[in-house]
Amino acid sequence: MSHHPDLSVSLDQLLLRKEVRVRQQGEWLKRHSLPLVSFTVNMPGAVKLNAASQTVMDAGMRAIQALCQQTGWRQVACQLLVEKTGPEAFVVIQAPSASMLKKAMMKIEREHPLGRLMDLDVIDVDGHIISRQGAQLPRRRCLLCEHDAVICARSRRHSVEALLAKIEEMTHDYSCCA
Repeated sequence: MSHHPDLSVSLDQLLLRKEVRVRQQGEWLKRHSLPLVSFTVNMPGAVKLNAASQTVMDAGMRAIQALCQQTGWRQVACQLLVEKTGPEAFVVIQAPSASMLKKAMMKIEREHPLGRLMDLDVIDVDGHIISRQGAQLPRRRCLLCEHDAVICARSRRHSVEALLAKIEEMTHDYSCCA
């Protein structure tokens, strides 16, 4: 994975983008009055926009579309954003409930070959994020060692290079075999 200094993002840039995203989520919820999927890519390191993150976004969007076809849920609106802070998408889906939609998104995260790299947040019509814990599901596992990902990230148990190498391997395998 090549690193371009001009694509590196700072923590301040990530936090600012998150603030803007939260504001945009509120606007989407007001406009559509339906649950919203806010899709970002889990990408360690300073470069968030790269071939791997684009592969994950494309695969995730196809998985969401396939889910809608399988369930008969209607995708009401969708917007893809390509930001320096990484690819993002907003998807409004007419599902029976936000909790059913969250369970379906977690199934994608759990079962798709690249699902571990997808962050598929579901926000209900009142603006509340439906959490993994609220759905009685365990926290995510680390890409490299299967421990709790949050604990590995906080303790910096693995190098960014090792994580990026694993992500490169995952996206390469997916692209070759999908």
